Amino acid sequence: MTSLLTNNAAMTALTTLKSINTQLDMTSNRVSTGQRVSNASDNAAYWSIATTVRTDNASLSAVKDSLGLGSSAVDTAYNGLNSILTDMQNLRAKLQTALQPGVDRSKVQVEIKAIQNKMQATADSSTSSGQNWLSVNSAVSNTNYQASPNIVAGFSRASTGAVTFSNITVDVNAIKLYDLNASSITTAATAGQVVGSTSLTGTPAFATGGTANFSATNEVSFSLSLADGSTANILINKTTMASAAANLTKVTTQEFLDAINNQIAADTAATPLATKVKASLDSAGRLAFTTTATGSGTDAQVTVLNLAASGGNTLVDVGFGAGTPAATDARTGKGTAAGTTSGKGILDTVDASTSFAVSTIDISGLVGTTGDTTLQNIITQVEKALAKVTDAGTKLGANKTQIDGQKAFIDTLMKANDRTIGTLVDADIEEESTKLKALQTQQQLGVQALSIANSASQNVLSLFR
Repeated sequence: MTSLLTNNAAMTALTTLKSINTQLDMTSNRVSTGQRVSNASDNAAYWSIATTVRTDNASLSAVKDSLGLGSSAVDTAYNGLNSILTDMQNLRAKLQTALQPGVDRSKVQVEIKAIQNKMQATADSSTSSGQNWLSVNSAVSNTNYQASPNIVAGFSRASTGAVTFSNITVDVNAIKLYDLNASSITTAATAGQVVGSTSLTGTPAFATGGTANFSATNEVSFSLSLADGSTANILINKTTMASAAANLTKVTTQEFLDAINNQIAADTAATPLATKVKASLDSAGRLAFTTTATGSGTDAQVTVLNLAASGGNTLVDVGFGAGTPAATDARTGKGTAAGTTSGKGILDTVDASTSFAVSTIDISGLVGTTGDTTLQNIITQVEKALAKVTDAGTKLGANKTQIDGQKAFIDTLMKANDRTIGTLVDADIEEESTKLKALQTQQQLGVQALSIANSASQNVLSLFR
């Protein structure tokens, strides 16, 4: 039936055309932006997750920049140290030359002074981004000085939304060569610590892929004790490891540490060891036991003693030896009390045996047997300083390795985040372009259908002619 008041066909065609136009707008937007979720109304959950990940990536980018600046500072200090090491080797050679009979020590001193000036100039110019870790002023009045500057090395967001940053700390007091501060500085109390002889993954127990097999008869057995009487016997085998390890045939170092710390925490002795000692890995990957307390007290002195295997089990070595122990197998680590030390650096600290610092050595007035003895003491002093500068270079090298590793990890993490964002919000361009072509065709057909429906009423007029 044809109605003059209601055109059902036109309304149907119009509704269909509106639906097609809505889909066409959505698809056109996806093709033009490359995203299927470009705002919260597209998919609120995915948009929220992607926005959070983008925010995290922005923070990680800032961390990467911080690591770049830290790497530059470490490189600058290391290059300065390396140059000064060469100068010190030359200085030692000049001093050894001066030991020879008949050598004019005043002339050798001219060369020594030139080397000293060069070392000072190198240290003073080893500055990066306003930071100089070789030539410092640790005086309290110098508010810009940082004894332990932190390099932001990581960023993480907890499920609660709390944000934490991890840092790489540079111990400037351990690497500084010159310090304008002549007063003493306070040193913090240290904890008692006992460390294994080799890295945990380098022991026979963890030799296979960095994991250990505790599914059979292997076990680790030792006692921990403090000087205050606290003690605990630690036994790690397939029974006690079961609650900490996902796979007893492939126990990781972290699962191994968890099992030890679980037993320490569960200690119910009359004087329990719980909360007083913790197992961890040191920077070289060696098993270490460290006291919670610091200082020279009895609660900051820990002793580790190997025990014999039990029940016919095989005692494995995790860096503290294996087998039935002798009395000498006990290892003890003691904490130290807080104190003071010279505020000077490695090269400007005066040596008591020579009354010189490396930076102020003067051999021009050393004569006779006494002078020869003093010169020999100076050479020994320079040898010790060389060792300290070398150790400082090692510390900077470790910092550099840690920074480079963290930079690579941050870069990998940012790329992984980008892939996560892409999975959530990126459009499949091939699919969307095909869909766009189909919708454009449907739009044309819809327009034609609407035109036909609208012309139906015109056909009624022909009946009245």
